[in-house]
Amino acid sequence: MKHATERRRRLPLLRVRALLAGGLVLGVGAAVTSAAWNDAEFATATITTSTFNTESSVGGTAYTDNVASPGTTVTLPVGAFSPGVTGYLPVLIRTKATSIAGTVALNGAVFTGTDAASLSTAFVYRVVRTTATCDATAFTGTPTWVVGTATASAAPALTVGQNGGVSNVLAAGAPAAPGAVTGFCFEVTLPSSAASALQGKTASATWQFVATSN
Repeated sequence: MKHATERRRRLPLLRVRALLAGGLVLGVGAAVTSAAWNDAEFATATITTSTFNTESSVGGTAYTDNVASPGTTVTLPVGAFSPGVTGYLPVLIRTKATSIAGTVALNGAVFTGTDAASLSTAFVYRVVRTTATCDATAFTGTPTWVVGTATASAAPALTVGQNGGVSNVLAAGAPAAPGAVTGFCFEVTLPSSAASALQGKTASATWQFVATSN
């Protein structure tokens, strides 16, 4: 009987030990399952931006970057205007090598000089798009009108910008060569009705071409 009693007293202790041992086993098992291998992959992209650059030739001069007013300054071939006289001026614009394509818009002239006020309203003009010879023949047929229309008598003042709805495309440049030329031919006229008070006056008319990339 004594041995049976001792065994009964020891049994709970063994059970407790067994439970503690089981807890230890469970704890070790949890630590093993939480471990993981780590690895990583990376990717790098080089990011670059395009360029948009233009240059112009005015009145047959060499192409230059005319980024500030007054730009290239020339005198119309007729010299001093008299009533009814018309002068022509070619302006060629293109993108530089590696430049992306775009468009260019013509703003009205800004007059400067002592006689700017009187001459700014005295002259009229028309502009067509062409890279051919810039003379009266450029305004015959069905050219692309940038300023004015085929009706010469309705030509606007030099301070008026291009017609509405006109889009002047600038082709992209090649890797080592400029883009194709977009040409403009200006026809500037002092109407035959010009007042005698305009004699001997001088002013400068500066047009701005605003180029925008695509």
